[in-house]
Amino acid sequence: MFEKPLLQDNIWETFLKFNQTYITTRSWGLWIGGVLLILGLCILLLRKSLRNKELYDHAFPADEFFFNKQKTADWLSLLSVIIAIILTEVYIFTAENSLFENYDLMAINTTRTMRFGLVASFDYIRLIPLASWYLSTLYAITQNILVIKSFVIFQTMLMAWAVYAFFSYIPVAKRLFMIAVFLLTPTVLQTANIIFPERDMIIFLMLSLICARKYCRTASIKWVFAFMFFANAAIYTKETCITFYFGILLTSVIYGVVSGKIEIDSFFHPIKMIKSMPLELLIGISLFGYTLIFGLLQQGNNFYLSANKQTLWSQIVNYRMEIVLIGLALGIALFRLFKYWDVKYNPLFRGGLLVGALCSALLVVVIFKLSPSTPHLYGKSYYLLASFVFVWAYLFEHISSKRLLAITGALVLLYSAYMNIQYRRQAVGTYYREVAEFMAENTYITSPNSVFIAEDDYPTKLLRQWITETWATAFRYYFNDRSFLIKSDAHFLDKSVEQKLMLYRTIPLIYFPIIPQPIPTKGDWVIMHKNNHTTKAENIRKDYKDNLVFENKLFEVYQPK
Repeated sequence: MFEKPLLQDNIWETFLKFNQTYITTRSWGLWIGGVLLILGLCILLLRKSLRNKELYDHAFPADEFFFNKQKTADWLSLLSVIIAIILTEVYIFTAENSLFENYDLMAINTTRTMRFGLVASFDYIRLIPLASWYLSTLYAITQNILVIKSFVIFQTMLMAWAVYAFFSYIPVAKRLFMIAVFLLTPTVLQTANIIFPERDMIIFLMLSLICARKYCRTASIKWVFAFMFFANAAIYTKETCITFYFGILLTSVIYGVVSGKIEIDSFFHPIKMIKSMPLELLIGISLFGYTLIFGLLQQGNNFYLSANKQTLWSQIVNYRMEIVLIGLALGIALFRLFKYWDVKYNPLFRGGLLVGALCSALLVVVIFKLSPSTPHLYGKSYYLLASFVFVWAYLFEHISSKRLLAITGALVLLYSAYMNIQYRRQAVGTYYREVAEFMAENTYITSPNSVFIAEDDYPTKLLRQWITETWATAFRYYFNDRSFLIKSDAHFLDKSVEQKLMLYRTIPLIYFPIIPQPIPTKGDWVIMHKNNHTTKAENIRKDYKDNLVFENKLFEVYQPK
């Protein structure tokens, strides 16, 4: 029941339907197309300046290292990457391999995508229309969780390759060891259990920078087009990318002022300044386009930002490894700035990478104070993934001592092992599946079944509602041959019962109807978390202690007679 076939039926028909949903829902395609068109016209207008090879001749390090089959160190480092990928596979496939693995997979967005295709996020809550863009195709081909997780492994390997390809100015052995540790950090590994857009973001970031490097070395216009394409793909995949590219732009402008390239008179001659900084102008147009549409779509308080906002101290605790490494990289950068300053080196993509990483971290930790707040994601640090990859690479580029790098890598691995083990202990999806299997064996096929969800006293009504709806959604996906009515005390919200029921009737294929009910009644199946010790939960246990029909490590199921 919970294991879907390897391939879907009617793949081509579903592929067309799902992609039509993705492409035509909301006006994101027109907007991004318009931005890319404007950028294309600007590139053509600036082509003479962009062909000036001297403008960005020193934007990237000149060194480039390739794998040497004769070096034992290169082979050992490659082996460490292979081991890291194998450990990632073990981490993924030893978890619960169904939608019951965690709340994100159980939730309405996943099953709605599996039923109707992905709806791009291009509204007042999120502005990431390219996040997980391939799901409409993937779910049209397969909805088998094992196959989907295999795709995640492929995606992880592609991300590792992109990081390896861009940081070619770091010696191969150091670079491969850097990637091996990178893959095993909780920042990365905790995005491996479901499809997160963070891996796409890193791939697009690296591809954009690879194209930028190609342009800076050849002054070929085709690489400018490619750079702008991938940079905008990264921006519209994850919001934090805008601050990364802003950091690159900020670094170049500050450098221009300090080095005398930009003078006060330059601001009165914008055409002259634009000709001397054409690539910066293109980056600025991309950032302005994103900021403009984000501002136009906002409708007061942003739900996503407010729902995931934590205290500053909780951010420091949550991102402690990343913050320590950022501080170390910043210290090295300041030391090098004063000791090795040379105005002939354009820092657009040198120091700009580190400044971009710092800007992204400041946005997440200090300005918006963001960290995942939902139960199965709480404490994870993948919001700083873009910052972490560049800070980590910066350390490997500028720490010359192999012993010091080995110690740093070992300490990070020890911390990562501890955190990953802790997170794995929190992966309790198998207990959700056991409840579902019990329900599959004991509920009626030909008559309705009432299930009362006795949820914990979570801090907000919205969170309690969401957790209840995940049960209703996962049950609806797997129990197509049954009829369930989900009841919960978590649904006494502002909307009336009639309004809620009307809403549910409009989407019967996504989840079973949910009605508010203060306490279970005779004949209900009562699902209750064992950590639920509210007064209401204790009363249920007391009243129906003789009606316990199933329990495992996490849940109790009662059926009042």
